[in-house]
Amino acid sequence: MKAIEVNNLVKSYGNVIAVNNISFSVERGSICAILGPNGSGKTTTIKSICNLLIPERGEIKLEGKDNKIATNKISALFEGTRNLYWRLTPRENLRYFAGIRGYGGNEIEKKANELLDRFNLGQKKDVIVNNLSRGMQQKVAIAMTLICDTDIVILDEPTLGLDVESIMEIKTVLMDIAREMHKTVLLSTHDMSLVQDVCDDVIVLNKGRIVAQDSLLNLMDMFKGMTYEFVLLNKLTDDKKKVLNELEYDFYFTREDSVVEVDIFDIKEIYNITDKLLKEQILIKEVKQKDINFERVYLNLINEGK
Repeated sequence: MKAIEVNNLVKSYGNVIAVNNISFSVERGSICAILGPNGSGKTTTIKSICNLLIPERGEIKLEGKDNKIATNKISALFEGTRNLYWRLTPRENLRYFAGIRGYGGNEIEKKANELLDRFNLGQKKDVIVNNLSRGMQQKVAIAMTLICDTDIVILDEPTLGLDVESIMEIKTVLMDIAREMHKTVLLSTHDMSLVQDVCDDVIVLNKGRIVAQDSLLNLMDMFKGMTYEFVLLNKLTDDKKKVLNELEYDFYFTREDSVVEVDIFDIKEIYNITDKLLKEQILIKEVKQKDINFERVYLNLINEGK
């Protein structure tokens, strides 16, 4: 039995089809990313899973039960820290969100303390949330999704606005939730390094349809060895960049104006690209293969789905 099953989901807003007959499943105990550009349908899909939106058609099951009667199976965090009450302490926030779902008493007090200690927030449990760092606030928000001990946790943009150190902490927290607490995590994010570091499986949506659904490793392997880096002798001017953009290849301009990257499907294309660059008096110092990262994989998948 899958943790989440979505079958033939359709949802429209007027004449706009937000989700167009999609089906997917999420394995128990896994961290699965659901990704897509703005307007791809991922937020509509997530809210449908949480029974916050009613689709026109389709079936959603949580741990084998219809999601309309299985709300005790799922907790969700939307858009970073929007769930938090800023004038409450972390412990009060956890106590409150447990209370609105019908839980309370000594058991919840004990669980709240355990969660805050687990996320290194024990010394901050009685500090007003508004006075905590952004990273600490994010960990409190994630802890709130765990206070009722649901099997499935949905996290929307859990690293939104965080610094590098805080993002590293959240990555550890996510791994802990899945591996140690044995929860299923469905993750929506624009942070592709987060996906690459913590996710088992990936679902990519574009224009209301699924354009990819596979394990992270398989998707990475699919594009392995495709990216090449051209180190140029001189920095590119705006005019030269315009010339490159007019060629049939999709060049990626890096922060250094003397390096461009391109994805190719045939090694012979390197010679064609080299000839075209030289023709435009763009001199090449070095060509080297570049390790693929998931950000590039994601862009390729989205471009293929256009």
